[in-house]
Amino acid sequence: MYLDKEKNELVCVFEEQLLETNRGFNYYVDWSNISGYEKYDIEIHALDVLIGKKDDKDFYEKFRGLISKLPTVIEVFPYLFALAKVEANDVRNNGTLKIIGSSIDSDDFMVYSFNHKKLSVPISEQEIATYYNFFVQMGLKALFQNLIEKSTQDYIVGVLVGSDSNGRKNRGGKAFELACEPVIRDVCEEYPIEVLTQIQFQTLKKYGFDISEDIANRKADFILVDRSAKKCMNIEVNFFNGGGSKPEEIIDSYINRQSDLAANNIGFALITDGNCWKGTTNQLEKGFRHLNYLTNFNMAKTGMLKEIIEKEFGEEENA
Repeated sequence: MYLDKEKNELVCVFEEQLLETNRGFNYYVDWSNISGYEKYDIEIHALDVLIGKKDDKDFYEKFRGLISKLPTVIEVFPYLFALAKVEANDVRNNGTLKIIGSSIDSDDFMVYSFNHKKLSVPISEQEIATYYNFFVQMGLKALFQNLIEKSTQDYIVGVLVGSDSNGRKNRGGKAFELACEPVIRDVCEEYPIEVLTQIQFQTLKKYGFDISEDIANRKADFILVDRSAKKCMNIEVNFFNGGGSKPEEIIDSYINRQSDLAANNIGFALITDGNCWKGTTNQLEKGFRHLNYLTNFNMAKTGMLKEIIEKEFGEEENA
């Protein structure tokens, strides 16, 4: 349907079907990241005893009793405030958080351990005071006294969702990959084709492919592999809204990439989209002349990707 069209026809279709955004549903929240708290089900529900305790003395006694009877509850503390993903994994796995001292008489760093096994048995009053100070300074005491109304668990889920949403900036660069991946996988499921994501080309050596050192350390967005036919193909996906993106440089870079991959018997296809391509007819024509396979998201989704994969991987069957 697409590959039989003249180059100028493809350019027209390409420009007509450009996307205004690269953001799908999975851009906003990666629900697989909203996890890890389940193993602390008992501790999380035990924290509910602090909810609504307005009297400071009453709150402290409940806090003291909670840590004394259930010391593992301190491992939940890092789930009660937002952390960047990398830092969150480190704190929750290694159990240590460093906080710079802000008062004149404080140490350079205050180090809090959230590994209950490092606590004394029984827990000392000094240890209880340390974690109570953390609760107060971090604002968690006020949180339980004034803001959480019913469920600590519901609050924790909200923190994790919010943290992940704040991290969507990190997903911005790969938002188009997230949008394209289901399209690529859906087509490949019809064939004995394995889809590899975000890997270096040297990984293909273990599949029996000869990879030159020129491309070994380069990373690919997607590599499609047919082990039985000993064929593979790189698909790169990019969304360009403008803002400094130069179509000529983009096209030239991918023409060079295709040449390098061809020397290693690796096919190549580019899925690209965005406002950057509006009014760039000359560069699109160049792309369609020199790139074996050039498509945008809508064209890929409505059949062109299937045609590309059939041509690359189905030649033997169609012969």
